[in-house]
Amino acid sequence: MNTLTYFWEIEDQELRGDPFDSVAEVHRGRKVVLPLPNGKEASMEGDWVIRMHPLEPERINIFCMYALRPFKGIFPVDERNFRFGDFALIFINRPEFMHRLESTLKSQRIKGQADLVYYVDDDYTGKVGPFRKLKRFAYQSEWRLVCYNGPGGPREIKIGSIKDISEIMRSNEVNTQIPIESDDLEQKD
Repeated sequence: MNTLTYFWEIEDQELRGDPFDSVAEVHRGRKVVLPLPNGKEASMEGDWVIRMHPLEPERINIFCMYALRPFKGIFPVDERNFRFGDFALIFINRPEFMHRLESTLKSQRIKGQADLVYYVDDDYTGKVGPFRKLKRFAYQSEWRLVCYNGPGGPREIKIGSIKDISEIMRSNEVNTQIPIESDDLEQKD
């Protein structure tokens, strides 16, 4: 699991590098008025954005992976995700993966939180946090594990072998190899 500061510094055409990722708050505007000591005001006009970082971002570690959400209209997997690598690790027993992860976090007394990412408009203003990202990244359909009070660098969480609950396949075969079976494949909100 890498730190927030690691992700902020990546420059790969916004594949992994996102300067807004997990910031505490974002504020935007067109005009700034600053009171001066002499009682006058100085103003500047033009688009501006302020990103307020959380405390100790180097101690916040994040693990991200794609969440297959066929009932939200996010299937097949958007091909832009295949740029993450030539191979995909597919969990075929999600409940067991979650059980192993939760057990490990509890036994190691690691404070963590896991959830799907919610995507907000690209001009969003307000609280962000690790489970909100800009809509331009919605194709990534992320599930995240966020751990706090980390070592100040990468963090490893060892849950044991996952060979029995996962499969590896070529990324570009994901959309043809994963069958979706359901009586109700309508888009739901």
